[in-house]
Amino acid sequence: MSGVTGLIFDVKHFAVHDGPGIRTTVFLKGCPLRCRWCHSPESQSPRVEIAFHLDLCIGCGACVEACPTGAQTMGPEKIRRELCSRCGRCAEACYAGALVKIGDYVSVGDILREVEKDDLLYETSGGGVTLSGGEPAAQPRFASALLRALRGRGYHTALDTCGHVEWEILRGLLDDVDLVLYDLKHMDPAVHEELTGVSNTLIFSNLRRIARRGAPTLVVRVPVISGYNDSADNIDAMGRFLGDLNIEAVELLPYHRLGVPKYAALGREYPLPHLQPPSVETLEWIRGALEARGLKVIMEGVD
Repeated sequence: MSGVTGLIFDVKHFAVHDGPGIRTTVFLKGCPLRCRWCHSPESQSPRVEIAFHLDLCIGCGACVEACPTGAQTMGPEKIRRELCSRCGRCAEACYAGALVKIGDYVSVGDILREVEKDDLLYETSGGGVTLSGGEPAAQPRFASALLRALRGRGYHTALDTCGHVEWEILRGLLDDVDLVLYDLKHMDPAVHEELTGVSNTLIFSNLRRIARRGAPTLVVRVPVISGYNDSADNIDAMGRFLGDLNIEAVELLPYHRLGVPKYAALGREYPLPHLQPPSVETLEWIRGALEARGLKVIMEGVD
């Protein structure tokens, strides 16, 4: 597996919300879901993309000269994306940073060299490495090889997954994982499909299977989206479902708007332009409802 490569779009050092301690989070590109509120649209496509930040453009035209396919223009459209080969030459020529290539193919060795820069932080904080995305299991050969190499070096490993993946693939990753961060969006299959593009049937099935194993440690992450999954009926159904599973905790992730500008940079329209973060009162109510089911609840940015 030493020659296996994967497509990533970021490596975040000093991550403190993706598992215990101080961590390095590796973000793999490609996701089977299309959540309407997604704050990382750059994670969705399994291909390299080019982002354009209008506010940084100085109109020098270097990108037009560098583009081999005629996709770059000086007009209001800027990138004719149907012509773009995603080679990244425009981004290389853009010294203002207005054009950015999103996605790089890397080897397991590349990631290990990046991770080991923070060895001392992991040792002193009890941290490690988290694979996130996108969906890491969408690149199973690379994710498996990387997790195995990380565990072989003694790193604490975490897998952040949406759960919409064949069980055999997911199961193949679990032996090299210390912690699973498992996303749960909505309890109703039809509503879940409307909001994310897929049913939650496979997601529920995989969650039950991991919980029955008893290892790795399992934390369920719930994005709180005002008006979409914070109703009393949905939270009650979620509490009943999770209360019967062997999980460490439920982590509430309040929606934020930091990802909204990314859509324009990628030439896309944001599906929920008027959506706002949930109130502290709503988050406290959800926490109380889940704790009443005997669940440990963590609230990012609130605790």
